[in-house]
Amino acid sequence: MQPLLDKFKELEDLLCNHRRTLAQNTGVPFVRLVYQPEEAAEVTRRLETLQRTLARDGVPVESVSCRGVIFEYYEQRGRLQQLFTLEQEDPKALARNIAKRARQVLTARILDAAGRLPGDGVIFLVDTAFVYPYFQLGPVLDACTNVIVAPLALVALYPGTVDGGWHGHRNLLFLGQRPSGYYRARTLM
Repeated sequence: MQPLLDKFKELEDLLCNHRRTLAQNTGVPFVRLVYQPEEAAEVTRRLETLQRTLARDGVPVESVSCRGVIFEYYEQRGRLQQLFTLEQEDPKALARNIAKRARQVLTARILDAAGRLPGDGVIFLVDTAFVYPYFQLGPVLDACTNVIVAPLALVALYPGTVDGGWHGHRNLLFLGQRPSGYYRARTLM
């Protein structure tokens, strides 16, 4: 993987100068910036600097956090205790239920952020480690396809590592644990 500073420089260039053409190669204006999990604090600092740069250039920005998406649906409905009961009785059913509802909550958060922007700008998806191990981001991004269109861009900050893989193919692992899944996004690694 390239150094984090280089990835943020490339991201800044894409967002400041090439937002309108981000979807040309992938069909979607999505970018995934992959960083080593131990770089999380530095990513936060660099993101704050990038957000100030975008604001100075007149680019509207929204940040969507993955924190809390696992339990939000159940908390709003007063059903959190049911999750703890289900965890004891049927952990696999718990994981399926949490994944489905959390994907819905996260997708709604992203689409709400898109609705607050004037059809142009950047949505940063942060704290993605908080969805582990319940689901991958691919289905959420798929749900945003054709809703988030250039010059609006969606950037997912993604804690990942790369392994050797099979037959020389490199695999991107989410938090170093499991393959990241397929994303139709430009990936900065």
